[in-house]
Amino acid sequence: MQISQIKTFLAVAELESFSLAAERLHITQPAVSKRIRQLEDNIKTDLFDRIGKRSILTPSGLAFLPRAERILQELKAFKADLSHQHNQPSGTLTLATSHHIGLHRLPQVLRDFKIEYPQVDLDLHFMDSEDACVAIANNELELAVVTLPENPDQRLTLETVWIDVLQVVLAPDHPLINQPKIKREQLLDFPAILPSNGTFTRKIINSYFSTSRDSMKVILETNYLETIKVMVAANLGWSVLPVSMIDRSLVGRALSGLDIQRPLGIVKHKNRTLSLSSNAMISVLQKDRL
Repeated sequence: MQISQIKTFLAVAELESFSLAAERLHITQPAVSKRIRQLEDNIKTDLFDRIGKRSILTPSGLAFLPRAERILQELKAFKADLSHQHNQPSGTLTLATSHHIGLHRLPQVLRDFKIEYPQVDLDLHFMDSEDACVAIANNELELAVVTLPENPDQRLTLETVWIDVLQVVLAPDHPLINQPKIKREQLLDFPAILPSNGTFTRKIINSYFSTSRDSMKVILETNYLETIKVMVAANLGWSVLPVSMIDRSLVGRALSGLDIQRPLGIVKHKNRTLSLSSNAMISVLQKDRL
């Protein structure tokens, strides 16, 4: 059943004439006859009785008439809704992000977004950056704001929004606290609390300790940087954390020869057309970068 057949049916029903319907629709009379015949074949019933020059509805045609009108009304309403959606973000925006970014980078961005787009409902999914990138690559999620991978999947498009500067962090009473600059070999004598193997941040740390990482005394691995912060503050070990997380409970120290940065930003699928809401979120994120 085609929309053109529905429109032709309604025109013939109103005008009671195939020829007049053809004039209104700007098609030939044989085209009108063909559309009606195809519609009748599709629903397996006759819709018109041809009596003289008039074409009047059969009982089946009369029963079908309100349904045909409703089909066109629904189509018109759908087109109107679609047009509105193309002009204004709405609906639900599912956004994947890491716990660290969700706590330390996104709150103001989300607040600005809700002020500007109050009709969009936010659905935040907290997950590891690595898992979020996999979900985007597999087209399971539309948008993520996470730590960006150094060697991304070819299906992904990355955009840096923030740069996290990382430092070695110690408790205020750690034995190395009086060292203005710490050598990596000195850290190997003390327990470490690090992000889990496989995470982007751990890969950065492992790369720095490439020749001696097997000698690191890792007593705890976790993907939650807030947990690492608390454990380091309790002097259970050293770690590497973003400078933005350092407060009175921690002391940040430069590491000789170490200049660690990790990019944070937007991940999307290279071949996916984003919703209006996702594009609006990207715009707000880009303003935060500027």
